[in-house]
Amino acid sequence: MNEYRFGFEAISAGSVEELSKQFYEHFDGVLVERAGQISVTVYVEGASAVDAAQSAIDQLEKLELSICHVALDLVDGPEISARLGVTRQAVQNWATGKRSSSFPHPIGAPGGKRIWTWGEVVAWARAYQGSDETPCLTRDEIALVDAYLAERRQRVTSPG
Repeated sequence: MNEYRFGFEAISAGSVEELSKQFYEHFDGVLVERAGQISVTVYVEGASAVDAAQSAIDQLEKLELSICHVALDLVDGPEISARLGVTRQAVQNWATGKRSSSFPHPIGAPGGKRIWTWGEVVAWARAYQGSDETPCLTRDEIALVDAYLAERRQRVTSPG
């Protein structure tokens, strides 16, 4: 079993103070409220990232949290450098293919600044750099977990 780190955006009719008490009794992670939105980060074990995320969602929703979607953890070159403990030049070399042809492609470049999902970078760093970063969801896995959430919402709102 691997340990994974997941971030979710959630809502709740209950108070965040009461949720926090229950959350910290059952989970290793962080629960915070910002502008009416609840951000949840959890560390859970599982056989695969998607299975672990779905299990975490099921457990979180028992606390009266309604999980809306996976929170995207987007990073730019300097953030990758800081999180992996390497130079910005190393990240630049990876991103341009000078030192690695397998580095993930950015998901976009708003204002000319390339951004990646942290899960894609971690998967690459674990495979090619021997990193011990805690795995998180890749883009494809995020899509699967968000589809799982959409299906759950559909079941709840469908008459029948």
